[in-house]
Amino acid sequence: MGECLKYNLVTRIIAAFVGAGVGISGCVAFAKVYRNYNAAAWAALSAVFAIVFLYLHFVVRQDHERHISRLKFTVIMFIGISGLTAATIDFVVNVTLGITHHESGVRTDGYFIACVWNFLTFKWGLLTFFASRKFRKKYYDSDPQSRGLVQST
Repeated sequence: MGECLKYNLVTRIIAAFVGAGVGISGCVAFAKVYRNYNAAAWAALSAVFAIVFLYLHFVVRQDHERHISRLKFTVIMFIGISGLTAATIDFVVNVTLGITHHESGVRTDGYFIACVWNFLTFKWGLLTFFASRKFRKKYYDSDPQSRGLVQST
């Protein structure tokens, strides 16, 4: 169990690093180069949720003594749900605005490009919610003698 879970955690940590980097670079590109502040804000939010996901996995990876409280997992679940909800609402708003302004295709200064960042924020919010839920369940329903989720070798 420990070896497979260790590699899954490492894979998710790498994916979160990549997601945070892409979100930060997207924020800079859309703000400085394209002047699309809507897309830049959602790129930054996508990076924030990727960093929360990264934080969750780092904390779980390093916590062999079970110092993480159930409340911390619940707060991170709430953060994930809030990102999921906000991204869904803004996705609908951006699609509606793109249609009402008769946008054709995906332009760098349009509303449809912000939908891409809405989807990525949605994805990181969903992943954060499910990872926190899974870790909370494993932490508090697993064997009490176990000293954490991942055993060092």
